[in-house]
Amino acid sequence: MQIVINGALPEPAIARELIKHLPQKAPALIQLLTQGTGTLSVRDPATDLCTPAQSWLLQAHGFTGDQAQHLSAGLAPLRLRQLKQIHSVAPDQPVWLAELVHIAPSREGAMLIPADQLALSESYSRALLQAIAPYLDDTGFQFEYLSPEWWRVTPPADFTVQAASTELVSQSNLNNWWTQDVQTRPWRRLINEFQMLAFALPDNRQREQAGLPSVNSLWLFGGASCQQLGREPGDLHLVDDLHDSLIRQDWGLWLEQLAQLDRTLLAPLLTGPMPELVLTGLDRYAHVGPAARRIWPFSLFKQHSNWSQWWSPLS
Repeated sequence: MQIVINGALPEPAIARELIKHLPQKAPALIQLLTQGTGTLSVRDPATDLCTPAQSWLLQAHGFTGDQAQHLSAGLAPLRLRQLKQIHSVAPDQPVWLAELVHIAPSREGAMLIPADQLALSESYSRALLQAIAPYLDDTGFQFEYLSPEWWRVTPPADFTVQAASTELVSQSNLNNWWTQDVQTRPWRRLINEFQMLAFALPDNRQREQAGLPSVNSLWLFGGASCQQLGREPGDLHLVDDLHDSLIRQDWGLWLEQLAQLDRTLLAPLLTGPMPELVLTGLDRYAHVGPAARRIWPFSLFKQHSNWSQWWSPLS
């Protein structure tokens, strides 16, 4: 079993303060980390164009990027795999997806709210697609409904873009990730048209009256093909409970959520074989697996884990 706990790896300076609370809040986690062997991988989200959790997930699925691709290019075929629709495209065909998002102004600039925070329905998503469909003929883009959150996109033959994941974009100012070059101008024109159509859609006015954010933009990502993925991993469990509190740096809430996970998810694992744990943060992830068996007579000596050194590094 592989368990990915997204948001369980605070930045080093914060981790050094939080580690003193772990014996009380997360004794099962400490026991698992002590039993296993951990390795830390530091990632550069500005290079990967996705979060460390997504970087690890792509690695777990055996994704191999081309030289011209950022790691985030693999998220589109990976999404097809997760939706059980990977066989709907040719193995060597580039996969592009548009995520239905809300862009809101803020003091720091425009902020993106991803689809998984919008509670979208199939009828609402299809209504948006129907509204934009008549305007696609002269754009070179084609849209196909995939799920309430994502549409499959067929771009013009010469179109490409290096796009960050919406999960990464949502963590900071949208302007840091919005590509404005000649190559992406056709997409930006299409988005401007979509925004005007979405604004006038009755379904959006109903959402606003209900206090729900409306879909007012699309975020394009992908470019890799399904054949760039490897074998699908086995028993994998992704836990996002700590992610939001880590992003907001609400450490009191983070500790309470960690304590809840420790009681309900991790403590029951202590009676079975050591699982594989993956703890992720903003720019790193750690993989913890069963410690290698030691050959006699070395097995007579107690083995100590170095988990505190990578969970709370000094530098």
